[in-house]
Amino acid sequence: MYKKHHLFLALTTIASANSLPSFANDFSIEEIVVTAQRRAESLQDVPIAITAFNEKMMKEAGITGIDNVAQFTPGFTLSSYNKVTPQPFIRGIGTNASGAGDDASVAVFIDEVYISRAGAYDSNLFDLERVEVLRGPQGTLYGKNVVGGALNITTRRPSEEFEAKVNISAGNYDAGGIQTYVSGPLSETVRAKLALASGQRDGLVKNTFTGSDLRDEDNMSARAGLLWEVDDSTEVYWAIDASRDRESGVGRVLAGEPLAGVAAWSPSLNDRDNTDSLVDGYTDRDVWGTSLRITSEQSYGTWTSVTGYRSTDYQFLDELVPVLSAHSLLMNYVDEQETQFSQELRLASSNEDSPFEWTVGAYYFHDDIERIEEWDTQGFAELFGYPYPTGFRSHSDAENLTSSAALFGQVSYNLAEEWRFTVGGRYTEETKEFDISTSGLEPLFGFLTENYTVESEETWDDFSGKLSIDYMGFDNVLLYLSVGEGFKSGAFNSLAPDADQAAQSIDPELAMQIELGVKSQWLDDRVRLNAVVFSIDYQDLQVFQTTDDQRIIVTNAGQATSQGIELELIAKPMEGLDISASYSYLDATYDEYTTSGSDYSGNRLQRAPKNTYSISASYLVPLADVGELAFRVDYLSQNKVYFNPSNAALQVDEGYELVNARVAFEPEEGNWELALWGKNLSDEQYAVFKNDLSFIGTSSTADILGDPRTYGVSFTWNM
Repeated sequence: MYKKHHLFLALTTIASANSLPSFANDFSIEEIVVTAQRRAESLQDVPIAITAFNEKMMKEAGITGIDNVAQFTPGFTLSSYNKVTPQPFIRGIGTNASGAGDDASVAVFIDEVYISRAGAYDSNLFDLERVEVLRGPQGTLYGKNVVGGALNITTRRPSEEFEAKVNISAGNYDAGGIQTYVSGPLSETVRAKLALASGQRDGLVKNTFTGSDLRDEDNMSARAGLLWEVDDSTEVYWAIDASRDRESGVGRVLAGEPLAGVAAWSPSLNDRDNTDSLVDGYTDRDVWGTSLRITSEQSYGTWTSVTGYRSTDYQFLDELVPVLSAHSLLMNYVDEQETQFSQELRLASSNEDSPFEWTVGAYYFHDDIERIEEWDTQGFAELFGYPYPTGFRSHSDAENLTSSAALFGQVSYNLAEEWRFTVGGRYTEETKEFDISTSGLEPLFGFLTENYTVESEETWDDFSGKLSIDYMGFDNVLLYLSVGEGFKSGAFNSLAPDADQAAQSIDPELAMQIELGVKSQWLDDRVRLNAVVFSIDYQDLQVFQTTDDQRIIVTNAGQATSQGIELELIAKPMEGLDISASYSYLDATYDEYTTSGSDYSGNRLQRAPKNTYSISASYLVPLADVGELAFRVDYLSQNKVYFNPSNAALQVDEGYELVNARVAFEPEEGNWELALWGKNLSDEQYAVFKNDLSFIGTSSTADILGDPRTYGVSFTWNM
C-alpha cells in the first residue's frame, strides 16, 4: 500500500480535476494525492485525519469559499464578520480575536506559505488544484499556530499542454461572476499560467434608515505563475497573486426583545431582511503576495526552498448595535496594514527502496502589523444621559513585530511492509515586540478605559514532538495511533483597559493530542471508510471574550479538553451513482477557566457543535447520442454553537439544516457544461455570529446571519 507512484498519482489527480465529468466503465473511487507531510502521498496512506477536495469535487459540491469547505468537513466550523475575515475552528479550537497582538489557532497555508492574518488571503477559491483540511495539532512539520489544525491550499500549476477555460455564472440577488484560466508552454523548459476572477452580488439585508443594501460583494482576483525546468533534477516556480474585495456593512439584524422604556427601539426587530443603522459600514481589502519555490533532486534527497512575501491593506467600519438613533450606539473602525516574509528550507529523502523516509528543515518568519482601532459610543451617552466630550471616542494605535525561527525533522521507518514507526520534533523560538498607544475617554464600558502608551517585548520557545505507529498488514487498510503536540506563541491584549494589562503578555497555548484512526477501502475500491477517535488536552488556551462587566479581553483558560469521533464515507454502489457522508461528534469543554470573577469551568468551547454531519448523493445519467446529465443533492447539518465562553442564553445559535442541489448537462461532443444550482433551498435562518446586548438592559442580540436561499446558473467552456 505504501509503494508510491507519486508522479502517476499526481498526473492522474490533476487530469481528473481539470476535466468535466465523464461516464467511465471503471467506477472505483479516484485517488487523491496530498502533501500533508510535505511530500506527495496518497490520501489513504497518510496517518493524519485529513479531508481533501480536488478541483472536480469542489465544482460539483459548489464549494466557492472556506465556509463551504467547513460544511463538508467533520469537526470544522467557520464564522466571521464578513467574507474577508474568516474565523476557522477545528475540533472546537480557533480564535475570533483580531487585534495586532493576536494569532490564529488554525493556520492557513497557500502553496506552502504560511498566512499570518485571517484577512490576508483571497476569499475566492478558484484556480485551485486541491484543498486539504488537517484536523488537530500539526506542530512538527507545520509548526506555527497549528494547535487546532491547518488548511493547506494548493493552487494549480502551469500545464504541459495548452489549456484555456472560461466559467460564467449568474444568480439571484443580481449575482454574477466570471473566471478565466489560460496555461501552457512558452518553450521546452518554461511554462506559464494566468487566472482571473471577478464577482459581484447585491446586498442581502436592507438598511431601512439609509436606504442602502448591506452585505453586498464586489471582488476581483488574479493569479499568475511561471515554471522553469532548469534541468532533469531542478525546477523553479514563481507565483504572484492579487485580490481586491469591496463589501458594504455586515448587515447585523436585531433579534429578541426591545429595550424597556425606549420608544422605537428598532422598527426592524426580528426581521432577517432589514436593519436600522445610522451607518452602513464597509469592508475594503487589498491583498497581494508572491512566492518562489525551488526544488532540486539529488542522489541523497530532494532540496526544497519556499520563499514567500505578502502585503495586506484592510479597512473596516461597523455599527455593532443597529438601532435607529441620532448617533450610532456603538461603532467600530479598523485600519490595518500588514506585511510578512517567510523562508523555509528542507531536505527530504527520495530513495523509495530504503525503509527510512525522512524530512529535515529550517524555517524563518517575520511579520509587521500596524493597526488603528476606534470605538465610538456617543449614542450610548445620549441614550443613558451620560456627559461626553466631543467625539466620545476611544482610539488605539498598535504595532506588533513578530520574528520566529524553527528547526524541524521527521523520520519514518518501515518494518516488513506491515509496520511503520514515525518520530518527529520541532523547536521554535518566537519574539514579539508590541507597542500600543491609546487616547480618548470611554467611561461606560470596558473599551480602553485609560489613556496609556506601552512598549513590550517577549520571547517564547517550545519543542513540539510527534510519535506514531501504523499497521498495514491488511489489504487496503491503514491502522494508526499517534501522539502529537502543538504550540501557539504568547500574545498581547490589544484592547486592554489599562496599561498594566496591555503590558502583560498572554501565555503560549499548548496542545497534546492522542489520535487512533483507520483508513480503509473495500469492494474493489468502491467503498472508502475512514474513522478517527481523538482526545486533545489544551494548556493555557487563549480565549477572546466579552466579560460580564463588558470588558473585551484575551485571557488564558487554564485547561480545556476536546475529544470526539469523526467518520467519512465515500461509496460507488453502482455505475454513475456516488454517495458521500461525514459525521463528527465533539465533546469540547473548559476544564479550568476563571476570569474577571466568573467561573466558566465545565462550559462548552466556542464554535464547538456536538454533532455535525453531511450527506451527498450524485447520479450520472447517460443520454444516448446526446450527452449526460449529472444530478447532485447535499444535506448539511450542525448542532447548536456558543459564541462566548459564558454559554449565555443570548450567545447561542441552535444550528442549521441546509439542502443544496445541482444539475449539470455535458454534451457528448463538445467541451462545455451548463449547470443549475441552489444553496440553502429551504431558506434556513441561522446565525454565524451573535452580539449579546443584555448589558444595556435588553434581551436582544445583534446577529450576522448565514446566507439565505441562493440559486443560479453557470456555464463552463474548456478550450
